[in-house]
Amino acid sequence: MLRPLLLLHAVAAFSSPLGRRAGRSALRVRVGGGAVATAPIEGMRPGTSGLRKRTSVWVETPNYVENFAQAIVEGWRSVGGFPAPGGGTLVLGGDGRYFNDAALQRILRVLAGNGVARVVVPVGGVLSTPAASALVRRLGADGAILLTASHNPGGPDGDFGVKFNTGPDGAPAKEFLTEAVFEASSTLESFNAADAPDVDLAAPGAFAVGDTQVEVVESSDAYVAALKECFDFDKLKAFIAEKKPNLFLDAMHGAAGPAAKRVFVDELGVDPAMLYRCDPRPDFGGAHPDPNLKWADELVRRVGLEPDGSPMANRPEHRVDFGVAFDGDGDRNMIVGDAFFVSPSDSLAVLAANAKSVKWFADRGGLAACARSMPTSRALDRVAAKQGIECFETPTGWKFFGNLMELKQPFLCGEESFGTGADHVREKDGLWAALAWMSVLADANAGSEKLVGVADVVKAHWRTYGRDLYCRHDYDECASEGANAMMARLGELCGAAKSDLAALDPGLEGVESFSFVDPLDNSETTNQGMILSFDGGGRCVFRLSGTGSAGATIRVYVEKPLPEPSEADLDLVAADALGDLADAGKKVADLVAFSGRESPSVIT
Repeated sequence: MLRPLLLLHAVAAFSSPLGRRAGRSALRVRVGGGAVATAPIEGMRPGTSGLRKRTSVWVETPNYVENFAQAIVEGWRSVGGFPAPGGGTLVLGGDGRYFNDAALQRILRVLAGNGVARVVVPVGGVLSTPAASALVRRLGADGAILLTASHNPGGPDGDFGVKFNTGPDGAPAKEFLTEAVFEASSTLESFNAADAPDVDLAAPGAFAVGDTQVEVVESSDAYVAALKECFDFDKLKAFIAEKKPNLFLDAMHGAAGPAAKRVFVDELGVDPAMLYRCDPRPDFGGAHPDPNLKWADELVRRVGLEPDGSPMANRPEHRVDFGVAFDGDGDRNMIVGDAFFVSPSDSLAVLAANAKSVKWFADRGGLAACARSMPTSRALDRVAAKQGIECFETPTGWKFFGNLMELKQPFLCGEESFGTGADHVREKDGLWAALAWMSVLADANAGSEKLVGVADVVKAHWRTYGRDLYCRHDYDECASEGANAMMARLGELCGAAKSDLAALDPGLEGVESFSFVDPLDNSETTNQGMILSFDGGGRCVFRLSGTGSAGATIRVYVEKPLPEPSEADLDLVAADALGDLADAGKKVADLVAFSGRESPSVIT
């Protein structure tokens, strides 16, 4: 078990590998080209998952890449944990989007210029986010810098981003660290960069950039090894060979593709024709690499679903029994079956209820604890209560699960934004979720003559635990001023008298702002979303997303519990059934007036 990360006010969050804290005074290390004069660039505050901007900002703004890379070094060293000059190991890679190759080489020179002893880079520079976490953990590295904008579009007109993970846990940077990096970016006067040519990333090998040793490695080795510890590959292979389910796996031309081919084709014997868009491309093939009902349209069509998640009237002749889509950096997943969409909230709850099917949990005595982000439906809570498992509710952002994983193992967690994972790494993991579902299906089909499908598993779960009708409405790239004003107005309703709330809507019972106190380090995170509670247990959650690159994305999460659903309730299309509740919540928030939008950009 990795050592606990005692993040007490960030003073001693991580110790230097050389046994001392390297402050900013130790940064001016000259290697090759040495220090280059620069000036602070505004707007470098990382969001929920790193710094994301339009690609053009990174490409066209002089020294933008170098400034942010130097800010990572200086901010990280100022709080401890980044390698002191002359020591340490970092992992450097990205999801393969446009500008990945050029930015990686420039960041590599900055790391060399700041005296990092060893940098490990994947072949081609392409590395999924969960694979990066696995690699950090296997190497015992000091951390990773990842070039990704996750599920955002790529290409010259798309988005680009940089995030960083700590070591040796491989977890996303905590808020104190991202703030330290932002502060460093605001006072930057120079950056250090080695004067060296680009490193050849075409094949495994060893190179030198100044005094820094660069190792180019196969991206999937550590990741596949971690997945083999989590799952019984023999069981999965036998299930596929015996039942011959029709599979369809869509990597959306993102970073999950190479590992998906290696696992499903090479290890499990799946027909390569069942894998789709598994070659990473800089523009994701012109697609939006977000695994939802709108953007994973080919998968949705092949399983016989409409864009709203309802079954097609005229189904495809060749049906798909199990389908999954991954996003740009391979950490998200969407699970579907034959004419059946599994919401991420239900997916998490089903995996928790069937944790014994997953080797990672079964071999360690069963699931110890679980967690969900606050906007995720409360379906997980009922499973945890019934099985006597501790359940946590956190703000949105995978970084909030990290400390919990150190407290309770084995651990399962997830978010409504198509993220699922366990404590095998410290990132959400799309391929892990797909294999977990395959494990559940393998056990559900044991001894069954007829193929037990995804819908059969989910409906059986609802009969046992109840159903939470759930959907999310996204309003992309709204004016930030209006979005912030809407949230402020909702904040004014916190603690309002019931009569005042009833005047806004007869069913409105309460409004609260969500905050979270970490049980390990007692750090508090506030203003993480507004919860509107309605009679009957329904709720609408309003939150501004931190993963966009322009304007504000308003997310509205709508949920209504059905503790004892009828058979007819099992076939309800959530988006349709929740229409009235969604309208009530938006009316209370006065969303149309503040956003200027009559309808959402996408409903999932």
